[in-house]
Amino acid sequence: MRVYTTRNYLTARSFIREVLKYCENKPKFVIDKAPWLKRALESLGLEFEHESFRKA
Repeated sequence: MRVYTTRNYLTARSFIREVLKYCENKPKFVIDKAPWLKRALESLGLEFEHESFRKA
């Protein structure tokens, strides 16, 4: 676990690349509406799906 003081594309991409070092295959990520996460995952060619965590 890490704590970052910023939430942006570069931080997300760097974190995801570190996570991938511990994965045997390409995992599927579940993300919220954060556009920087979507962009980072797309740039790495990784599969993801959007999940809304708020109840309407």
